[in-house]
Amino acid sequence: MHRMTQEHTFVVGGVDAHADTHHVAALDEQGALLSAKSFPTTTPGYRKCLDWLSSFGEIHAVAVESTGSYAAALVRYLREHDVQVVEVNQPHAHTRRRVGKSDPIDAEMAARLFLAGKAKAVPKQTDGIVESIRLLRAARHSAVKSRSAAMVQLRDLIITAPQELRDQLSCRRTLRGKATVCARFRPSARELRSPSQAAKFALRSLAHRIESLDREITALDRELE
Repeated sequence: MHRMTQEHTFVVGGVDAHADTHHVAALDEQGALLSAKSFPTTTPGYRKCLDWLSSFGEIHAVAVESTGSYAAALVRYLREHDVQVVEVNQPHAHTRRRVGKSDPIDAEMAARLFLAGKAKAVPKQTDGIVESIRLLRAARHSAVKSRSAAMVQLRDLIITAPQELRDQLSCRRTLRGKATVCARFRPSARELRSPSQAAKFALRSLAHRIESLDREITALDRELE
């Protein structure tokens, strides 16, 4: 634990996390507000935050909002420096209604929830294989969603395409098969004013996107396995 010369003084920190800055409040064990300050979401910012909290005494715990998103990196940093971290799921509703949205007050309330025994949850570990799987699955989910959207767009464009293209694609029953044909189209860039050539260009673009996403999903599946 980080300590100051005042070994008997215990400090509880509260953090209201955001993308670019974290608002931090320091309370003593009796609940008196010692100070509040904001820090950037960078490694030097986390170091300054920890040094600042330590300047008031021994850090007993830090209560943090958004441990799985905005504050994930801060949580890792604090744990690496042997600081106890607890998760705060909700800000203090009564204070928010009375004062409105206030980052310093939310940070203070996070610390008060810990002192009141209402913040006890331990944040999930984000530095092991489970976190690696989560990251890869997030990328895969996005790729699958994008591929589905591209398939729908391809289907809709085929429905409204010039009849000669519709006839050309009718030889394939499945949308996948039609996408394979579209990927081989060779539209004339000089004749894109023609709906037929523009349709070929658009359909080929979507088909190539689908193929690219297929490769991306296959690669992610391989790494997940």
